[in-house]
Order: sequence, then structure tokens, then C-alpha cells
Amino acid sequence: MTRLKHSVRYVAHLASSLAISLTVSLCLLQASHARPLDEIIDAGRITFFVYSDYAPYSWSEADEYHGIDVDIAFALGKKLGVEVDILMRGADENLDDDLRVNIWKGDLIHRKVADVMLHAPYDPEVNARNEFAVLMAPYFQEKMAVVVDRKAIPELKSFGRFVTNPIAVELDTAGDFFLSNAFRGQLQDSIRRGRTFADAIGLYMDNEVPALMASRAQTEWVAKIATKRDSYIAQPPMPGIVRTGWPIGLAVKHDSRDLGYELQELLSQLLDTGELQAIFEQYGVEYLPPELN
Repeated sequence: MTRLKHSVRYVAHLASSLAISLTVSLCLLQASHARPLDEIIDAGRITFFVYSDYAPYSWSEADEYHGIDVDIAFALGKKLGVEVDILMRGADENLDDDLRVNIWKGDLIHRKVADVMLHAPYDPEVNARNEFAVLMAPYFQEKMAVVVDRKAIPELKSFGRFVTNPIAVELDTAGDFFLSNAFRGQLQDSIRRGRTFADAIGLYMDNEVPALMASRAQTEWVAKIATKRDSYIAQPPMPGIVRTGWPIGLAVKHDSRDLGYELQELLSQLLDTGELQAIFEQYGVEYLPPELN
């Protein structure tokens, strides 16, 4: 009889534990659930993820959000007829981690995710290996470039110019990797690294360097705000660089493809009316259509 009581208690404890585990799992699932189109329309709200400290695309200042991707998010929300919430976070180790944290799983503490991630590099290989997120709707072509002070360097035809001239770059970026390896490392002594892009901008704006390498949109933004320098944008040959350009688009959860297709259509409408180009122009950035292979 004693053994029977113990067995009954064990089964009851096990059932209770399973129920608690199931409840917790369901709560976590609901917390990290990215919503498809109909649910968003019914709720009247949509959440877009954008990167922090990523001018001219997205940054915060005085508790307000700014940037190209922020403006695109609000333009899309207006087209959908819903209110827009912005989820802004820093970049993780790689795009796969960004998709996991911001689209389908959430962060470790709050499990908060967005309905849509903007500024996602449109990469078929990344798409193929991510089961729970989908890259869609490329809307812009990113390229690498250099912003140069005309008074210091009147013409830039080759990165060989930086064997004897300093150049700024954000630490651990594609530009940093290229400069570190260009000309068999001959530019190493000329590289001035900023811990953040803002730090790299500061080096250029404070006249510590005559040039800064980044994405073309970033260099165009720097040329716009560095009013004390006579800036121009150059794209000299970049031998050995892994990629000189790539399309960027958006990402949604795997079960929210209908939302992705709708946003793709709305982006096309913004392009047709010139609204998309105007958003880029406000930040001194030339709109470049995505180049798809």
C-alpha cells in the first residue's frame, strides 16, 4: 500500500511538473511569436527591429528614433494602416544570431521579438540555413566606399595612397578586414580604428585623417554632416575584398511570409511614388536599387 501511495504521488508530481513545463513553454512560445499579417492588422500595431548606433540607417537621440530604416518602418506602417513600434538593439556576432534574437526566439531575458527586421543582408545561403526566419523584399543595394577630403587628397584612384596617408574605419567591419589585408598588410600602420562608427566619424571630422572607409551610404552621410571638410565619395578598386556590394532587405518569421509579401508590395509602391528615394535623400544618400544575381 505504501508503495502504491508513493507511486500515486510520483505520478501526480510528474503530471504537475509536465503541466508547469508545458505552461512555461507555451508562455515562451507566445512571447517570441512573430505575428502574421491578419493578426497585425487586427491588433493595429506592428514592431520593426532596427540596429542601434547605425547612422544613417537607425540610431536614437534624446529618446527619439532616427534614420533611413526608421523612416521606412513608419512609411510601411502608414501604408498598412497600423501604429509602429521600434525595437532597437545592437548587432550580434553574425546575421544568424540577429535573426534568432530579433525575429524568431527573442532575447534571453524578455524573449521579445519584432514582426519585421529591417536592413537584413539578402543572402540566399543565410536564408537556406535559417529554418525559422525568411529573408525577403530587398529594397536597397549597399556598396563599399571611401569619403575623402579633397584638400588633402584631390583624387583617389587606388588604396595604395594610404601607404603614406592615414584612413579611418570602424573596428571589426568589412572595411577594417579589407584594409588590414590590402597590399599584403602594407596599410596596417595607416589604419585608424574607431571602436564604433561614431568614433571613426570623429576621426574624420576632427581632421585626424583625410579619409574614412565604410559602406557607401555611411560615407555619404559623413560627407553631409562633415560641413567643415570638402568631401567627395570614391570607390577605387578593392582587390581581395570579399564583397564590394550586397542587397539589403527585410526578414520575417517563417510563418509570417504573408506579411513579408505584403511589405514587399508596399515597398514597390513607395519606390514607384518616389517616397523611398526621398527618404534616402533626406540623409544625403543616393538611392541604389538592389542588384540580384
